[in-house]
Amino acid sequence: MTTHATADAETSTWPRTVAVIGAAGLIGAGVVEGLALSDAADTIGLTDLRENVLQAHAIDISEAQILAGTDRARLAVGEETAPDEVDLVIVAASAPETPDGDRRDFLRDNLQLLRKITPSIERLAGAEGIVMLLSNPVDILCEALRRTSSVTPDRIVGYSVNDSIRLRAAIGRVLGVSGARVGGLVLGEHGDGQVPLWDNITVDGAPYELDAEQRRLVQEDILGWFARWSALKPGRSSGWTTPRGVVADIGSMSAGTPHPACVWTGGIESVADSFITLPTVMEHGRIRPADDALAVSSEVRQGLQKAAESVAVTAADALADLPTG
Repeated sequence: MTTHATADAETSTWPRTVAVIGAAGLIGAGVVEGLALSDAADTIGLTDLRENVLQAHAIDISEAQILAGTDRARLAVGEETAPDEVDLVIVAASAPETPDGDRRDFLRDNLQLLRKITPSIERLAGAEGIVMLLSNPVDILCEALRRTSSVTPDRIVGYSVNDSIRLRAAIGRVLGVSGARVGGLVLGEHGDGQVPLWDNITVDGAPYELDAEQRRLVQEDILGWFARWSALKPGRSSGWTTPRGVVADIGSMSAGTPHPACVWTGGIESVADSFITLPTVMEHGRIRPADDALAVSSEVRQGLQKAAESVAVTAADALADLPTG
């Protein structure tokens, strides 16, 4: 059985072992490739129903490691060769997106999939491993996993950086500058319940205040992202942004530095007990909101309270409607 590394004083050693569930897909394979080429772990386990695809990915990525001059990560294909327990379980498995489908249908399909793979998640995470969910709606799925599994909520985290990236891109379009020059953060619920931090926008590192019309245009842009993406009918989610963001998040977790992520709100006064995106840190092998996560305006706090309530109610209703058996 693999011994878990603890993200504490020796943070650079975490994670030693990673398992990626759904590693045959675009996002899962991208995460494996990003971790392997960045020497981010000793062993990366690849699991999926399509083991032939995993074998092909492993050959390809191991040859990419030669090109990159990296050799720390060993790729283990299939549950038989992966470690029994790992420091980090990354759940990239997702139900296929249906063109013109309803978001609630997508939620139900992903909840059913999450229920099927929960025993594997619990086995791989053991008593100490962190579980990172990538599938959407990520906050509701994190809350569902908390309610239906043995994984403690302070070991569950959801990837949610893309909302902030899309805010930066939208601001860049409105201002006519590269989104790479823009700084900005989105908290709250993934989707319509997101809460942009308008008071923390920067351009070239300097504070920038958007006027009312600019905010309206940016808000319209970010809230319309899913509809525009669905209209393309790609049949997938973001295959390049998400893996790169996941690797960055893992680096922040290892270093113990704050980063936006979907985190458990338990213990935060006047905020419903659920999962929303907040500035997040990993400390002593557990995930929690950063100390200043709620150092925000009353308007933003109200938005976060509403988002947490929405996630809690939606998760409860969706689980109640899920077929049994």
